[in-house]
Amino acid sequence: MKLDRLEAFSSNRFLADYWQQRPCIISGWLEPGALPLAELLDLAVSHDLPTRLVSGHMQQQAWELVHGPLEVEDLPISAQYWTVLVQDVDKASTAVAGLLDQFRFLPDWAIDDIMISDAVDGGSVGPHVDAYDVFLVQAAGQRRWELAMDFDSEYDQRFELRLLKSWVPQLAVTLEPGEALYLPAGVAHHGVALGPCQTWSVGLRTPSGPEMLFALAESLATDETAERRLPVEDIDFRNPSRLTDTQLAAIRQLLQEALSLDDIKLAEFSGEYLSRWRQWSGDTEPVEPERVLNCLKQGHSVPLAASARLALTDSARGTVLHVNGERVDCPATLALELAAQRKLSSAWVDYPAAVEQLCELDAVAAPVRWLETDPANHRRKLSST
Repeated sequence: MKLDRLEAFSSNRFLADYWQQRPCIISGWLEPGALPLAELLDLAVSHDLPTRLVSGHMQQQAWELVHGPLEVEDLPISAQYWTVLVQDVDKASTAVAGLLDQFRFLPDWAIDDIMISDAVDGGSVGPHVDAYDVFLVQAAGQRRWELAMDFDSEYDQRFELRLLKSWVPQLAVTLEPGEALYLPAGVAHHGVALGPCQTWSVGLRTPSGPEMLFALAESLATDETAERRLPVEDIDFRNPSRLTDTQLAAIRQLLQEALSLDDIKLAEFSGEYLSRWRQWSGDTEPVEPERVLNCLKQGHSVPLAASARLALTDSARGTVLHVNGERVDCPATLALELAAQRKLSSAWVDYPAAVEQLCELDAVAAPVRWLETDPANHRRKLSST
């Protein structure tokens, strides 16, 4: 197993040589500023972020999992062998969310969240394997990572954590602050903190086939044009309840008809579903459309929320924009612009209904974010809008 180190990050080279193919280390690309643990826990409590405390280590083969909310007083007094994990931190912190701007060479609908792992010396969550791609970015301290491409996939049933029962690493590497380890889905890994450290995990998730089939079935169930029912014919008079070969063939045909979407219908379903899948469900303060429109009329841009998920599809009329599970009617030029820049430009003033819809979908950033992303906005007072 070989692990390359990229000293200068190139998205084109990364996509061609590493993405969903093999792990690599990337240096000099990302430099997140570590959050103090107390601040991280405050964010988790105030925004109801999923939080876990994992205690244990490989030598003792004893692991304990505690679910949050957690406060500093709830943490172990020991200076070894525990880790705090907080998911969706990008939804609660604009500073953390800013890191995602470096990942926009990947589809918006695949970018899931940033999870922060804060650990004391020896802290770990045990050897495991993820079904999604992940970038493990070292924000502070050092963490040693053991990796394996070939491994025994049996889980240890003794613990709530999905840990691999037998762990034999194939290589090991230590990450320093500012370094990132990319792991494609299916690469087993085990990280151990070498002293206090903090790691930011940028997850890229996509749904499985069964998950998409379930969502498609829900969508088709409301389609009034797909109401043909299974016929009851070729009955076995000796045993009427027996499913005959003819009936099984009719079932297969009915299912095939239900799944035979043309490209336009498939694109519409996929755009809505992928931009909605695993959407963050936390409480947010709605942004008033009038405030957004007033800002745009003054020539300023308004950024999208970090949690906004976008997908673009093609239709007979051109490019279609999907945001957080809904189609947003706007010109193709604006759809492409928004997907590329994740900002509403002044051109959106002419489409107030679309702006209102984006606000209702919680796809627009809070006003404080407007100032951070557009220096021109510093020349005005938000209160004036």
